[in-house]
Amino acid sequence: MKNCSLLRFKPQLFLLVFCFLFLFSSCKGKSEPPRIYLDDAFYWALSDVDSTIDDAINLDYKHLDNMGYKNLMDLVGRDGEFIWLKADFELIPELKNDDLSMVIPYLHFADELYLNGLYIDDYGVMEGGLSNPMIQEAGYVANLFDFPELYLKQDGINTIYIKVFCLGHATITDGVFIGLRQDGWRTSDNMTFWRSRFYMFFEGMMILCGVFFFMLYFMFDKNVSYRRFGILNFLTALFFSIFFITDIPWAGFHGGIPFLIYVKFVKSICFFAIEFVLSMFICSFIEYKLSKFGTAIQYLSFLISTTMVLLSPDYVWLFSKTLVMIPISCFGLLCSIAYTIISLKNPKVQTKALFVLIAMGVLFSIMGVDIIIKGAFRNIKMPFISIFGLTAVIIVFFVYFCRDYSKIARRLEYLNKGLEDEIKLQTEKLTSANKSLQHDREISLKDMKMAAIVQKKFFHAPEHSLKNWDFAVRYEPLSIVSGDLFNFYHEEDLLNGISLFDASGHGVAASLVTMLAENIIQQTYCETLESGERVADALKLINERFIEAKGEIENYLTGILLSTKENSDGSCTMVMSNAGHPYPLYYNAKEKVVEELLPSADMPYTGPVGLSGLGVEFSEMEFTMQSGDILFLFTDGITEMLNDKKLDFGIDPIKAIIEKYNSESAEQIISRIMDRMEEFIADTPRVDDVSVIILKRA
Repeated sequence: MKNCSLLRFKPQLFLLVFCFLFLFSSCKGKSEPPRIYLDDAFYWALSDVDSTIDDAINLDYKHLDNMGYKNLMDLVGRDGEFIWLKADFELIPELKNDDLSMVIPYLHFADELYLNGLYIDDYGVMEGGLSNPMIQEAGYVANLFDFPELYLKQDGINTIYIKVFCLGHATITDGVFIGLRQDGWRTSDNMTFWRSRFYMFFEGMMILCGVFFFMLYFMFDKNVSYRRFGILNFLTALFFSIFFITDIPWAGFHGGIPFLIYVKFVKSICFFAIEFVLSMFICSFIEYKLSKFGTAIQYLSFLISTTMVLLSPDYVWLFSKTLVMIPISCFGLLCSIAYTIISLKNPKVQTKALFVLIAMGVLFSIMGVDIIIKGAFRNIKMPFISIFGLTAVIIVFFVYFCRDYSKIARRLEYLNKGLEDEIKLQTEKLTSANKSLQHDREISLKDMKMAAIVQKKFFHAPEHSLKNWDFAVRYEPLSIVSGDLFNFYHEEDLLNGISLFDASGHGVAASLVTMLAENIIQQTYCETLESGERVADALKLINERFIEAKGEIENYLTGILLSTKENSDGSCTMVMSNAGHPYPLYYNAKEKVVEELLPSADMPYTGPVGLSGLGVEFSEMEFTMQSGDILFLFTDGITEMLNDKKLDFGIDPIKAIIEKYNSESAEQIISRIMDRMEEFIADTPRVDDVSVIILKRA
């Protein structure tokens, strides 16, 4: 068991031993490069903006006792005084006869350096002092000055003079040394990287996070938290640029944006905006709905601080009011934290609220440590760990969102898998049901075809000619079976009458109603014809019998019942009774006009057949047809046929054809009417059965 335990920890032990070996091997053999440290060699003297190196030589210097953060500000204040620093040194043997470099880890605000009265280099812009709007701080870079061998006294005293513009937290830190050129460059680059250019990596990371969450917001989910978090990342990235402003080509002495304006917007307003957006983000993250008053507080805390920055006339005023503006700008953020504490009572967002409080607690703790390092210990050479804290908080929220999004993605994947399985199952069921339905449909189709055959046996025109009549019929169901019915009542070639009815509805139900109705109509008509009763009475009896026969069936009929009587002079007397059906068209050959056979005003109202409780009375009208006269009977399927413009075919085209082609046969006339209808509707699907009968007096 012990051997197994050792084997389990063998990789970890191997890694630990490797790290120790690497550490000792990397340290062994390294020697300290030759250097001259100047921390105790500096003296200072107060001067003015116009003082030169010649003036500096004659000043009365005092020893600079403190080499730490804000040491020069403690001596002369923060309002832009000028001082000269002086340091003497002698070259040690290891540094003689070579080009050297001097490294000042941190010097603020701006400076220019002279060696033995000769100008070497400067950092920042201080010419003209506060009256110059283009002044610029040296930044957070280490100040590196190259001393050519020619400028150095190989034996004797070398003197360094540094003119310093003491604006704000004026500082020269300890750790100032003179060494070999390569040593100075390497040390300066290392310091500059960790205090300035190192933040470029954070800036790039924040920009990528911002782009990622804006893509989420605009392309996938309109979650306001995503938008605010994206803005927060962009603002943080912009704020980080203040740490490497000396490397930015569009700001400061490089040209473009003056340093003061850049500081106002990037260092101050951008910081306030980060607080504001962070505050609003917290509210949306914990799903806390701000009241109008709460929203006003958030905006006011940001706007008041921003307005003070915009109105600041110079760097001194801006710097002096910072301690006033920061608490004002933080007020909205503190309110959001208070809302978060309140939200701990809400079980729905309790986890999110606790997450925010932990993250903000970590951030404020790190900022507190940073304040202690920079304020109490006055160590400016260390990086601003508050930036690491803010970045860490943003990264933690980023990880939270990614984890949350990943959970949603996994949930969707699970649901999609379940949905696929469910779709597969339902597809199998639908396929089985479709097969069953297809089978049932085939059976139904066979039954309907059989019903259509039966219907055509019942409803068809006479197969032989009728005495003194030329007739033609078109019977076109919408589907296989029809809701229209007609019949010719004749004895041999003698026509006694015609019926044409239209059942309400379409399809099978209407066709079954026609079969029931046809039996009643034919039986009743034959009975009344033999007894010599009126056509209207026959229609009334049909109505009564149909109502009784159909029972609960809701369908009804409209129709025309027509009787004919041949006269000795060759004419024919027509008696017609209408049951709510479209009025027939009558062409009078003598007068050469087509008219609708409308009832007179004194005739009672006639309604459809099969509606109980209406007390319908049927009237009849009588007219005589002479040679050449034409009677056109039809159902509403032809006149209400629609085209693609939703216009109906109507009765006018039928009238026009009958008038124009009255001399042609009934078959020719009916063909022209049907062709004209087909031309009118074109590809528009039909919506009703069509039945048409033409009677032309020979």
